[in-house]
Amino acid sequence: MWYVIQTVTGQEDVLTDMMQKIIPEEYYRECFYIKRECADKEGDGWRVYHSVLFPGYVFVDTDMPDKVYYSLKSVPKLTKLLKNEEEIFLGVSEEEREFLENIQSEGHLVRRSLVKLDEEKQIIGAEGAVGKYFDHIVKQRVRKRYVLIRMKLLGKDRKILLGIKLKEDEEAETNM
Repeated sequence: MWYVIQTVTGQEDVLTDMMQKIIPEEYYRECFYIKRECADKEGDGWRVYHSVLFPGYVFVDTDMPDKVYYSLKSVPKLTKLLKNEEEIFLGVSEEEREFLENIQSEGHLVRRSLVKLDEEKQIIGAEGAVGKYFDHIVKQRVRKRYVLIRMKLLGKDRKILLGIKLKEDEEAETNM
């Protein structure tokens, strides 16, 4: 089962590295954070880079959350295993896990989705993550190359920013 660990924003990679060093391998299958592909306009092209999709959150796939928790107690300033009101570790529901698996590719990266626009520059179709959750779009910023989708995740209604690209962007990209 997947569980969520809260950490200091910007320290997700430090926590995942630390977990791999201090937690015995038999306690968990994987620990990771999800990244998203972004693009910024730069001159005549687009600069492509990665940023954290859920800042401050690391996921751990384990059947032994108690053992993971006690292993992490040695780094109290860096982590907090999220709990609900009954003080049970906050697990990611099957529905939430399916959503997270659907939007990401290898390496826990959510790639930008190729979108198709109408004459008014409104998105009328999409591939990838945006295409799978097209009905959940609550805001489009085509010029800034992102959409916001609304999903229930980790017990709350959340707006999740997903990157988009147009066909002409592919020719004008520089990777960072």
